Amino acid sequence: MLFIENITKNFGARVIFSTSNLTINRGEKVALIGPNGSGKTTLFRMIAGLEDHDEGQIRRTGGVTFGLLAQELTPSSRPILEETLEGDPELVQWRQRRVQLNQELLHREVPDTALVEQLGEIDHRLESLGSFSAESRAGAILHGLGFSKTDQERPLDTFSGGWRMRIALARLLFSRADLLLLDEPTNHLDLESTAWLERFIQTSPTTLLIISHDRGFINRTTQVTVAIENQTIQRYSVNFERYLILRQEKLALQEKQADKQAREIEHLERFIRRFRAKATKARQVQSRVKRLEKIEPVATAVNSRHLERVRLPEPPSSAREVLTLKGIGKAFDGRSVFSQVSLRLERGHKVGLLGPNGAGKSTLLKVINQVLPADTGRVLLGDRVVTGHFAQHAMEALRSDETLMEAAERAAQKGTTTAAIRTLLGGFLFSGDDVFKTVSVLSGGEKARLALARLFLTGPNLLLLDEPTNHLDMESRLALEEGLSGYGGSMILVTHDRDLMETVCDRFWLIAQGKVREWEGDLQDYLEFLAADSANDSESRVANPSNPRDRRREAAERRKTIDLVTRPIRQRIAILEETIARLEADLERIRGQLSDPEMHAKENKERLLRLLEQNGRFESQLTQSMEEWEQLSLNLEEQMGVVSEHDPES
Repeated sequence: MLFIENITKNFGARVIFSTSNLTINRGEKVALIGPNGSGKTTLFRMIAGLEDHDEGQIRRTGGVTFGLLAQELTPSSRPILEETLEGDPELVQWRQRRVQLNQELLHREVPDTALVEQLGEIDHRLESLGSFSAESRAGAILHGLGFSKTDQERPLDTFSGGWRMRIALARLLFSRADLLLLDEPTNHLDLESTAWLERFIQTSPTTLLIISHDRGFINRTTQVTVAIENQTIQRYSVNFERYLILRQEKLALQEKQADKQAREIEHLERFIRRFRAKATKARQVQSRVKRLEKIEPVATAVNSRHLERVRLPEPPSSAREVLTLKGIGKAFDGRSVFSQVSLRLERGHKVGLLGPNGAGKSTLLKVINQVLPADTGRVLLGDRVVTGHFAQHAMEALRSDETLMEAAERAAQKGTTTAAIRTLLGGFLFSGDDVFKTVSVLSGGEKARLALARLFLTGPNLLLLDEPTNHLDMESRLALEEGLSGYGGSMILVTHDRDLMETVCDRFWLIAQGKVREWEGDLQDYLEFLAADSANDSESRVANPSNPRDRRREAAERRKTIDLVTRPIRQRIAILEETIARLEADLERIRGQLSDPEMHAKENKERLLRLLEQNGRFESQLTQSMEEWEQLSLNLEEQMGVVSEHDPES
């Protein structure tokens, strides 16, 4: 469906793409990878027609449409549900046209047959566009991205920047574009919304091209990897993990070929130097000169790099009981965030905080670090416990005119030697002369690593980490993940990076509905719980039976329970299906009468108006019934999915 043929792209003297080709087939889920600055976003913009290429062509099969994730939305006072519907402009336009035609028909003394025929054509088009279910589909997307029913009625202008990016994503997912271009779609999502997006992509028939630093996300959502390597676009028909294996094999082969070629060149040049002055060897020398000129250098991965594991210093020793929360409560403007929180953390425990955005995860970290005072209860730190809090403010505390060394010295404990500081900076991948760079020239990821290094110079043994990977590229994330997994201190982690949480954390706390409690399962249990429980009841617990017999027994009990719980839903669905069938029959009958030319005679005006009024009323009832039917059907499928996902007999 998309063909990139021999394109080149330069920015001044800098080459971005050189004679590159790519084919993307309908329905494929594609990961676009490459180092920062390699041209991933530029390629997106060229595909979408927002930026020109210098040579070659980008063509698509007839009628293929593109959707690019907007970086900002136009300010609006409309509810965000309406803003999401704008993702399908054709649907919105046909709906507006239908309202206009209805108004024209109602105000004409003599009904216009042509207008009635147009109205029928519009109804047929709206039906093909899924107009009856549009609100329920848009609402389901918004709900998956973390917006409640109440939120969906709020104006766009009342939401902050991060939430607006979620709305922009909802609009794109609601669109009917054939190819969606998603540039870092998880940047403003929490763990729960990211898990929902993964499921949405996995089941979507739409073709997707995705840029993401989240290795786990692209592994779970894509089957094709497109890599920007040495200023060219390379397609691999495998997922990212398999691509890494193929890439290493390819690099090893290139290195062998390059070594062999270098030896050949050295041999030819040595012969030429030795015998150039001898007339008797002129023919052989000339032959070797020509051979040397014809040698094409083996392409090697100039941009390839492998970051070492981030080396974290050993934390100072502390008491066994690191943290105790006794009846902690916090509220803002009279609204309780959480209350009666009583938990304990022991030395060496690494806790992942679960819960949707807005549940209070960041607030809890601030209360523990005593940046925010608790309204009730007490935060008790154990003997010799030193907290280290990483959040957005850690990067904001950097001074652009300082060198890395100066920034590190300013944060270090009194008495820390220069050698110790340089060793720690080296552990965060700043070696040699890197430490004398100024902060102003660092990338976002480098600033994040510097802020983390400064954190460890304060000597913490209880880490409070709030989204530490937000600005890191894929390789830096992996390096930090490996470093934190071997960290010997205690930790409480907030992150939307599923791989980081799975690798690092050995236990979890769940924040939901104003409560904080221990989650008895693992992260996979929690994600399955989210997928299965449409009511999102945070007090439910996902079972983790110890043997197959227990699982079969529990599955049988679950089936019986779900049968009882879902019976009212199934009964309501049956009633709605009968109602929908009746309304569709009524609408077909009315439209048949409206298409009768005699109905538009002057003497039938009153009857025509009644039919138009009935038509509008039945359509409204049908839309409401369809929305309720779809929502109930979705709820039923999700509840039934609990059994099928956990039942070993299914």
